[in-house]
Amino acid sequence: MAMQTISPYPVASDMTELKEIRDQLKDTGYPASLDDIKVWIRDQDLYTERYRGRTYVSFSDILMAHQEAVTGRY
Repeated sequence: MAMQTISPYPVASDMTELKEIRDQLKDTGYPASLDDIKVWIRDQDLYTERYRGRTYVSFSDILMAHQEAVTGRY
């Protein structure tokens, strides 16, 4: 039986550019600005990567931060 390893870093396919995240959150009914997303990244110390001048972050991590902001737990 194979064991799954736990990695502290997100899967590469989950990494999403900040502007794309902003655009996807517009459709939720609770939009977030780029500044909101950057605050979540900073305050929750989320892992980011820079590639060709763009910042990428785990979309799953942002969804959790977005949920906390919407429910008032942030």
